[in-house]
Amino acid sequence: MNNNFETEVKRINGYLKEVVTFFDSTGRPISQIVNPLMTELKPRDILQIFVGAFLVASPLCFTEEVWNLSISLKRGNVYLLGFISLITSALFVYFNFYRFRIKGNVANFFKRVIATNIISISSIVLILILIDKFPIMDTPYIAIKRLLIIGFPTTFAALISDYLK
Repeated sequence: MNNNFETEVKRINGYLKEVVTFFDSTGRPISQIVNPLMTELKPRDILQIFVGAFLVASPLCFTEEVWNLSISLKRGNVYLLGFISLITSALFVYFNFYRFRIKGNVANFFKRVIATNIISISSIVLILILIDKFPIMDTPYIAIKRLLIIGFPTTFAALISDYLK
């Protein structure tokens, strides 16, 4: 059995797809596989990121343990948590969306990483403001710490939600 195949990128119904065509030993096509290419950030992706972020942010924002942790945890630890979250999310996006397609998609890579983090942070801020637990005017360092603590798992939920198509 000959494993000849050809790969091409096509836009199908407005979305980029990778079409892999397999050929028999005579060169005739015998089958095709269509895989989604998730290199573009579409409105549907933004909505999925937002829903994934809300999924985890909602219960955490209502948790008194998180409120207390944001007061007691050292700033350095919280900032390190935020840094680890950013690096891990960038690595996840790279390996799951752009690993073999980074060439020509560097801007889209950074756009997806930044959008995921901004959307996650926005969902957290929205919920904390609504429940009056985002003291940005009175104690901004606690508000930022609360945001980073809740943002750690929220960003990962947003990424997983975006990845599932």
